[in-house]
Amino acid sequence: MIPLPTAAEMRKLDEDTITQLGIPGGVLMENAGRGVVAVLHELHRTRRIDLFASQVVVVAGPGNNGGDGMVIARYLHQQGVTCELWIVAEPSRVRGDSLLHLTAAQAAVVQVTFCNGSTTTLCTRLASLRREDLIVDALLGTGLQRSVQGNLASVINSINDSRASTISVDLPSGLDADRGLPEDAGEPAVIVRADYTVTLGFPKLGLASAPGFVFAGEVFIADIGIPASLCASSRVCAQLLDARVLERLTAPRSPLGHKGSHGHLLLLAGSSGKLGAALLATQAALAVGVGLCTLALPETALDGSLGSRCPEAMTVTYPLSASSLADILQPAVVGKSALAIGPGLAPTESIRSLIVSLLSRCQQPLVLDAEALNLLVGHEESLGQRARAGHTTVITPHPGEAGRLLGVSSAVIQADRVTAARRLAERTWAVVLLKGARTLIVEPPTDATQLKPPR
Repeated sequence: MIPLPTAAEMRKLDEDTITQLGIPGGVLMENAGRGVVAVLHELHRTRRIDLFASQVVVVAGPGNNGGDGMVIARYLHQQGVTCELWIVAEPSRVRGDSLLHLTAAQAAVVQVTFCNGSTTTLCTRLASLRREDLIVDALLGTGLQRSVQGNLASVINSINDSRASTISVDLPSGLDADRGLPEDAGEPAVIVRADYTVTLGFPKLGLASAPGFVFAGEVFIADIGIPASLCASSRVCAQLLDARVLERLTAPRSPLGHKGSHGHLLLLAGSSGKLGAALLATQAALAVGVGLCTLALPETALDGSLGSRCPEAMTVTYPLSASSLADILQPAVVGKSALAIGPGLAPTESIRSLIVSLLSRCQQPLVLDAEALNLLVGHEESLGQRARAGHTTVITPHPGEAGRLLGVSSAVIQADRVTAARRLAERTWAVVLLKGARTLIVEPPTDATQLKPPR
């Protein structure tokens, strides 16, 4: 899994690399610029861009992100690429490591232009670029704390309007490293829409999650010399899952195994008119390797098509109007490896009572989805009781269901999905899988036995 630091965590990683490993910040900046140039040559080799037929315009800010751009301009110029460096600031604002690399770029005779108070000339230059040209976006990095306005907004809009391809350094300028969209972003947000992004060291949380990833284009990671071993001391807790995480699901099973060797799932799903939800859930469980699956559904929902459409599934039925469904279904719970509850369930008080009862009775791992989550609104303390007893629960809400559990709108959830998922894990003490673009998985607090029920 790939670490996904926040802006604060990334600053700590930089500081630790400088202080503990003794690598100067100027060297990290050099490594960053050289890493972006290496990606540009990779893109040149694949002919997605042609460096030596392009005019390259590096648009840099005065800070560290701009310093990376100054390194990039120097390398490209020395390699014979037609390159211009535009700095959106007055010369006096360039300091520290960035000034070091600006001086090096000027000594290498890179064409440097400063935008002193006005960006009109730069915007005109960006508008003149051809489709085969390239813009290197090194305006703003992880230090952004509010939405972009004024001259910077004009430059970003000109970058987006240009016909040239855009490659962003670390983050598309205007993107919040933690949230994606800045908290005070207007509509539409002023963010570079990059064709490519070379993120430095590690992808940032706001870049990898929604909605940030839609601005990034194709993402490359440049190793700038920050070791992954520092992530633990910097308390980087978010990680990007890749295909390797799922490899164990496809690992060869014992040749002596059989369906009874690979778990028995009890699935409570479906109701009249919603048999499809139950069928899809059953097929999904079997597809990922469950050995046996028993589907529990109301008597009125069972029809003759289930056996032909999913012959592997077993069924148990119950009368939806019964007063104590938990007692009726208790024999079906016994001996099961895990339970999954929710898809297509009838939204009735008897089903709500069943779910609450199972939360206290059932010791097996439990997945709650869809209608089960809606029925639990106001009964979240039942999840806390399971957590304190040491039983595993996974909830899989979409933004609307997450909003109901937290008492907010789905728009609030979508505005900051990471924070919402973390709040939901703290409130329910369950593993939260928040559905949507770039689905989020959040673990609950580590010691649920010490937690108190939510007020």
